[in-house]
Amino acid sequence: MGIWTSPPVELQPIVFLSRWQVMETDEGSRYFIGRNMERGSGRASTRIVKFDPTTRRGVTGSGRIYELVGESGVDTAANYLWAVTCAQAGTSSTDVSSDYDQPAIVFHRTIAPFVAHLFYEGELGRLSAKIPATGQSFEAQDPEDLAEVLFAKCVRQGYLSFPHFDRTENRPEFVDLVRAVEHRLNQLERGLPRDADGTQSTE
Repeated sequence: MGIWTSPPVELQPIVFLSRWQVMETDEGSRYFIGRNMERGSGRASTRIVKFDPTTRRGVTGSGRIYELVGESGVDTAANYLWAVTCAQAGTSSTDVSSDYDQPAIVFHRTIAPFVAHLFYEGELGRLSAKIPATGQSFEAQDPEDLAEVLFAKCVRQGYLSFPHFDRTENRPEFVDLVRAVEHRLNQLERGLPRDADGTQSTE
């Protein structure tokens, strides 16, 4: 069973975990482990910094957001990854998932929003997106137009991913276009018209 490094937070800002557990190490730090719903692989987070029981979302030391979907469970790949992590750190852990389980609430939660894969066709101002869960594909010359289509399909800011990013040409231009999409999604989420936030910063 292979182990690989997670994508940078800016490329994967949010992870939806099913079959999740929360593990507490000897020194008292807690970590999410479980099945990454988007990629179908085991996942272990960095240390949990904060957790909102209402939204079922936690922020970890890396700045990534993890959303717990459904009830807690056991994912074999995640447990293997966690065992290796603990062995390398010379620590042990305890399962404290019961502190985070809310069966009465979980039953009524909606399925995690669709995840859109963004692609860059090599031309400035040309992006395309595919939603694997539905098989739908969209293209747009204007990133803002693409954002509005995605928003209408229930894709929200932070739920974008970039397949084969390492093989993308003109990566800085691609990143700028993706940021423009995310900027517009953020405006739509807040009910704002286009460009209501003014000029984008380079941060």
